[in-house]
Amino acid sequence: MNRTLDTNICSYILRKRPPFMVERFSSLSRDGLWLSVVVAAELRYGAAKLGQPRFQSAVEAWLAGFDVRDWTSDASHEYARLRASLEKVGKPIGSMDMMIAAHALAQDSVLITNNAREFHRVPGLAVEEWVLGADTDVG
Repeated sequence: MNRTLDTNICSYILRKRPPFMVERFSSLSRDGLWLSVVVAAELRYGAAKLGQPRFQSAVEAWLAGFDVRDWTSDASHEYARLRASLEKVGKPIGSMDMMIAAHALAQDSVLITNNAREFHRVPGLAVEEWVLGADTDVG
């Protein structure tokens, strides 16, 4: 099974909080697990915004352990179809989320996220939600 991680899941894992997210990630098979270059861009932006070189290095080291897939022509076609479809029904999602969803669709992958509310609007997208509990410390 092809799977990809959304930015929010990567952020939890990089921060090592909450512990159950790290444990769940550790139990994933790395076969078929990849990241979109869009997710890599968002993670790099977050690290640059934080301005801590140590965290920037940690992000780069973590990304180096993944198959980071480039945006493709197929992804751009999925994006165009998806954006037109969601705007037509008045239910658009955020631009970066739309790009991540389109990339997952183009790669026939399940998207692992904690933001299923947005991604469930995407027709045909397989979503695996890792829900944070109300008592979970994500700070």
